[in-house]
Amino acid sequence: MGATLRYAKVIDVDRFTQQGGQIRPGLDCEVRLSGPPPAVAAPFVIARSWVGDHAFTETWRIVDPHGRTLREGAPREVLETESDIHDEIADLALEFADQGFAVVFDIDGREVARCAFDVLEPQPAE
Repeated sequence: MGATLRYAKVIDVDRFTQQGGQIRPGLDCEVRLSGPPPAVAAPFVIARSWVGDHAFTETWRIVDPHGRTLREGAPREVLETESDIHDEIADLALEFADQGFAVVFDIDGREVARCAFDVLEPQPAE
């Protein structure tokens, strides 16, 4: 296979921007609902970085805590010269808030990594 996931983060866009817009260790993987569940998630980013010695085909899918696939990304050819990859999701409908959601990454049709994230209910306005 020849590719290793350096990092993966699932990050609420607003929170990410408020915290400086940089990927760093300790940055919580979380998505916020836009209203009480069921609701559309606030925009979020799936960020990741691969290290590899040749090009490969990456796919990803978002799964809920019950293992149901909620969204699949389009296959992407990743070149060995690419490092940071981001996909912004702005319209994912979610039935509930909970822990245990995940983005599952496949390379050339085989699961190679997961990035767990929490889905949170909106915070009251301050």
